[in-house]
Amino acid sequence: MIPRLLAQCHLFTIALTLAILAPATFANDAHSAMEMANRYLKMGMYLEAIGAYRDVTDQSTDYDMQAKALVRIGDIYGYFLNNYNDALEHYSFVVQRYSKSLHAANAFFNIGMILYEKNKYGNACAWFQEYLKRFPRGTRRQTAEFMVESCMTPPPAASERKPDTALRIRPDETIRVLTHENLTRVQIMSDSSYDITEPEKQHTIVRIQGSRRMVVEFREGHMWLNGAPLRYDRIVVTTPEATPIAVNEKTYRGEVSLRETPHGITVVNTLGLEEYLYGVLPKEMSPRWPLEALKAQAVAARTYALYQKEKGKDKGYDVYASTYSQVYEGYRVESEMTTRAVNETRGQVILHGGRLILAYFHSNSGGVTEDAQHVWTADVPYLRGVRDDFSTKGSNYQWTHHLDMETIRTSLGSCGVSVGSLYGVAPVKVSPSGRVQTMQIIHSRGEMTMSGNQFRLKIDPKLIKSTLFELQRDASGISIRGRGYGHGVGMSQWGAYHMAKGGHPYTEILKYYYSDVEVR
Repeated sequence: MIPRLLAQCHLFTIALTLAILAPATFANDAHSAMEMANRYLKMGMYLEAIGAYRDVTDQSTDYDMQAKALVRIGDIYGYFLNNYNDALEHYSFVVQRYSKSLHAANAFFNIGMILYEKNKYGNACAWFQEYLKRFPRGTRRQTAEFMVESCMTPPPAASERKPDTALRIRPDETIRVLTHENLTRVQIMSDSSYDITEPEKQHTIVRIQGSRRMVVEFREGHMWLNGAPLRYDRIVVTTPEATPIAVNEKTYRGEVSLRETPHGITVVNTLGLEEYLYGVLPKEMSPRWPLEALKAQAVAARTYALYQKEKGKDKGYDVYASTYSQVYEGYRVESEMTTRAVNETRGQVILHGGRLILAYFHSNSGGVTEDAQHVWTADVPYLRGVRDDFSTKGSNYQWTHHLDMETIRTSLGSCGVSVGSLYGVAPVKVSPSGRVQTMQIIHSRGEMTMSGNQFRLKIDPKLIKSTLFELQRDASGISIRGRGYGHGVGMSQWGAYHMAKGGHPYTEILKYYYSDVEVR
C-alpha cells in the first residue's frame, strides 16, 4: 500500500482533478478528450483515462492543456497504478518542456514526494525548495515547507523501519456500491420492518413496519420522505433482521443510503464484500459455466473491487454497479453455483509484487490477449498479451459487420467529433497482436487520427466488438471482419471457460492471463 504521507498529498491532487468534472460542451476534440479522461478517472477506469489524456496531448495545441494532461497521467501512474518510475518520467517531462505552465507546479511537488518515499531526502528537498521558489503562492506551499523540514530530519533508515504488514482482508470487509444517480423518486420496501436513520445512525427518524413502501422524492432541491421535507441531506435504510432491501424493484443485502445532490438522489448500497460478489458473479459469468471458471471470475472480481476501494477513499462510494466497474444486480440474481464459487475462494486475491492488481477482464480475446500498453498506452507489468487458443472455441471469436459512411459520421458527431462529408477511414497503426491502435479519418474538413479503441467505442462497441479487426472499403461504406469481444486485456472469460472445461484449476487460469502474479 502506498505510504500514508504520499497518499495524502496525491489525494490532494486527485481532489483537484475531481472537482472540475461538471458536464460541459466543448468545441474541439481535445476538450472532448479531456472531459472524457476526467470522467474515466472519476469512474476508476484508470487505464482508459491514461489513453484519453494521451489523446489530449496528441490533439491539443494548447500549451497548458498538454501540461495538465501529462501531469494527470503522472498522477495516475504514481497513485493509482503504484508505478513511481513512469510517474517520474511524466513529471520530469513536464518540468523540462512545460516549466512555464502553472500545471508544472504539481510536477515539481510530486517529484519531491516520490523521491522522499524513495529515501532520497537531499534530492527531494531540492525539488520542494524549487517548488517554493517558482510558485511562492502555490496551493501546496505550506505542505512543501513542511516537507523541506521533514527532509532535514528524515525518518529512520529503511532497514530500521518496521516491515510492512502483509495484506489481509478482514472477515467483515465491506464495499460501497453506487447503484443509482440523479434520481427524482426512490421507492424503498422490505419484507420486514426497516429503520430510516440520520447519517450517523444514532437517531432513528422513523421505523416502517411490515412490508409498507417508503417514497423519497427530490423536490425544490431537497429530499422529501413520504411527502414531508427531510432535515437531513443523507439518510440510511437498515433492517434489524438483515432482510434485503428493495430499491426501485432491485433488492440488495446490507444497508442503503440516500444522499441529496444538486441533481437528484444518489443511492449507495453498503454490504459485505463477499455478499457483493454474490450479486456480481451471475452478471459477469453464466452460473452454468464450470466451477473453476466461476472461481477465477470470483477472485478477479474480488481483487478488482478491493483495488478500487483502496484507490477511491476520497469518494462516497467504492465501485459502480454498472460496466463502469463490474455489473452488480443485488440479491435476486444470486445463484447456487456462483455463490459456491465465491465461498470456496473467500478472501483470495491476485497480487503482483505483493500488491493488488487492477484485474481487467473481457469476454473473448479473439485468440490473443493484448498488452495494456497497446490499448491505452498504459504500461502495466501484469497486463501483458499472451497467445490464447482457448478463446478460439468461444462465442464471438469471429464476427463481421458492415457500416455505411453516414452511420460512422453520425456516430462520431454524437460523441463530439465533428467531421464533414466522410471520405474514408483506415487503420494506420496496429499492435503486435494485430489490434488497431490508430485510425485515420479523412473528411471534407481535413483529416484526423484517434485510437482504435476510441473509434470502436464511439461507433458502437456492440457492433465493432473489438479492435482486432480488418477493414475493406466498398461502394457504400466499410466491411469489418474481426475477432474477439472487448478490449482484450487481462482474463478472457471464454478462455477461462474452455480452460476449466479442459481441467485447469482457477489458479492456473488466473496465472495464465495475468503475468507474474500469485493468488493468495
